Amino acid sequence: MVKVQDGQCGMCAHFGAHNPSDSQQLVQIRVRGEAPEDMLEPCAHPSHEGLHLKVGVLGGCDGFKAVG
Repeated sequence: MVKVQDGQCGMCAHFGAHNPSDSQQLVQIRVRGEAPEDMLEPCAHPSHEGLHLKVGVLGGCDGFKAVG
């Protein structure tokens, strides 16, 4: 497990937004601030969607949007 902080993909509203099967795990990551280091999810940021990016929890970009 790795620590995930604000500004990183694991805490971003775009991280896994189009993957509802992982929604419970995403909530737990955001509550605990911990995630499996090898976890990858699609990025749903509007500028990136067409690229079909899969990003790790520790990634980040200027499009970070806090959940909630």
